[in-house]
Amino acid sequence: MNLLFLGQDIFEILGLEKLAEEKKKALLEKMNEVMGQRIIFRIMDELSEADQEAFDKLTKKKASQEEINKFLSGKIDLRQIIIEEVAEFKEIMADDIKSLREELK
Repeated sequence: MNLLFLGQDIFEILGLEKLAEEKKKALLEKMNEVMGQRIIFRIMDELSEADQEAFDKLTKKKASQEEINKFLSGKIDLRQIIIEEVAEFKEIMADDIKSLREELK
């Protein structure tokens, strides 16, 4: 995982800086959706079975972010998970774009 990607804008990484703002916004919404799913999967992977069930109950009852953070506190390092998942996602996207560009040559 390349943590250098963390500080870089995803559109710069992908070479899409000149993309229209409305298209950037739509693409960013899709990326955020994927990131949210990746983070949830990672959280579930790090929790014990009992904690997974409790977390599932919280999400089903649509608990507030504060309640979820309180529950996760001490069980996992949510900040670290987010950092790692964002860096990995950006790296994967950069590699995919690089591969696509090479195919188009």
